Amino acid sequence: MPVYQFKIVDGVTLEDPVGLDCESDTDAKTKANFFARQIAIDLDGDDEARSVIVVDENGTEIHKAPVKP
Repeated sequence: MPVYQFKIVDGVTLEDPVGLDCESDTDAKTKANFFARQIAIDLDGDDEARSVIVVDENGTEIHKAPVKP
């Protein structure tokens, strides 16, 4: 299974040193959207612009999930 990195970006990038096995690009995008929703819930009321970036094994950014309050 391919390994994808999930970075959190809010002006400063929090790197994902381990990554996560996902079945496909679609699965990785689904997980990123879930992570973004969870971060939004955890940071309720915080208006800072954030996103979860998905990077595939080749280092290509394949998805950007905005964290919306």
